[in-house]
Amino acid sequence: MSSLPDRQPGKPTPAAPNSASGPAAADGTPDPAVLARAVRRLADRYRHLSESRLRARIDPDGDDGVTRAALGLALSRRLAELGDKPAAVEVPDLGMFAVGDQIAVTGLDLVRGLQAAWGEPGAEGALAEALAAVREVAALV
Repeated sequence: MSSLPDRQPGKPTPAAPNSASGPAAADGTPDPAVLARAVRRLADRYRHLSESRLRARIDPDGDDGVTRAALGLALSRRLAELGDKPAAVEVPDLGMFAVGDQIAVTGLDLVRGLQAAWGEPGAEGALAEALAAVREVAALV
């Protein structure tokens, strides 16, 4: 059973992607389903990280001290902002072991919102921004 809602009448349905890794449908239209797959993969990766990996800094030689858990929380907050503009409520810090679930919830909420708003101004831009952010974090984790 899909966690995505049924399409609303009168709203265009994004076409199926032409590949599992591509961000667009065969006609070049961005596809929210690509974001959903990327979010699910990243959330699962976070759920399987050990405590030491979650606490580990992204750049051990860098001065910023950003951990994998902090990076995931920042991503979930960004996904929530993209989905709830302008009334975004900050995603709370529920601890490092909740980050995977927070990414899944905020990311899939965003996907549902994009599907409901598909064709409206800003939807494709929000999709592109979210997909880039998820892919960036996935490359670092």
